[in-house]
Amino acid sequence: MSRAFDNQTGGHGGDLVRAARQWNPAGGELLDFSSNVNPLGPPSGLIEYLSETLTEIVNYPSPQARELREDLAFFLDVPLRQLLLGNGANELIHLLILWHRPRRVLVPAPAFSEYERAAVLAGSLVERYPLRPGEHIDPVFLESRLEQGDWLVICNPSNPTGMLHQRCDLLKLLAAAEKRDASVMIDESFIPLSGRPEESLRDRQNAKLWVVISLTKLWALPGLRLGCLIGPESEVEKLTRWGDPWRVNILAQAAGTYCLEKKDYLAETLDLIEKERNFLSIKFKETGCFRVFNSAANFLLVQGTDPAFNVAAFQDYLARRGVLIRRADNFYGLDQSYFRVAVLKRANNLRLIRETEHYLRSSQYCKVAAEKNSKTGTGDSAGGDRT
Repeated sequence: MSRAFDNQTGGHGGDLVRAARQWNPAGGELLDFSSNVNPLGPPSGLIEYLSETLTEIVNYPSPQARELREDLAFFLDVPLRQLLLGNGANELIHLLILWHRPRRVLVPAPAFSEYERAAVLAGSLVERYPLRPGEHIDPVFLESRLEQGDWLVICNPSNPTGMLHQRCDLLKLLAAAEKRDASVMIDESFIPLSGRPEESLRDRQNAKLWVVISLTKLWALPGLRLGCLIGPESEVEKLTRWGDPWRVNILAQAAGTYCLEKKDYLAETLDLIEKERNFLSIKFKETGCFRVFNSAANFLLVQGTDPAFNVAAFQDYLARRGVLIRRADNFYGLDQSYFRVAVLKRANNLRLIRETEHYLRSSQYCKVAAEKNSKTGTGDSAGGDRT
């Protein structure tokens, strides 16, 4: 699959219909490591509950998801008047940038593509700032780049690297932005899945700060779409008053209300993610062919260290065997040695590792490795960084 496949979707994972058409025409099921939602799946009983709710689709949903908004404000411990719900975090990112149409938007590189897509659609200049895998955010550097009217975007934890930025550094940036009359949008979509709520800035009341959270990822609802935006009270009031009153459909509202009542679900989720993220990281490293970047999220960024490794060939091999990963070479600044995998349950993670080991032993890979190593003179088919 070439980079051209990114044109319609921004290169996101989770496009199972397209993947099945390309790699699995017989209709076999694909195990999806390309989409990083909660590995537990939706809370138990949600599907049955929504089935009973289907009869309500003849009615309009509650405007501004009123009841869910109230419950969510309590759950997040944020003022109700600073909270807005939407059809996924992505829709809210676009809404915010299209509404304000800043002259310039500073986005991390590599990063989630929607920040740049929204900025381009809004007619804003886009400046990428480097945030390489394994690197922490540099408040001093970013402060030097900020100008009046700019919008600075930060993803915390970062996508695709999983790096968690410290609250103290983000507060320094927020103070600098306020001084320069610039705005900061922090995408905290993976904070709930990191187990590190103390690094969140959602409790800060600041006229220049916006925080976006994906509830789609938290509750594994990518097909329903649900997210929230936390921002200055006066600005949220305008969006509430003048924006689309039915942005959240009736089933998504019902799902959100149901999920908030499942008190043990988040604790079970965090326990699973920590254990399985460590398991996957260790297993990839044990092959001697991959570098795994530290992650605080429910996914891992992995780099093939052998010169023979090519992510397109790896993705193709796995997909034909029913396993779908997320190529990362369409993230700005990453090449064809990078890929991202979601953290799933143990049986699924074991299958990914087994198929990866099969690939590394395959005649297809060994032939390329031998050719590469003969040219470089290494003589080692599994060369590269063993860390």
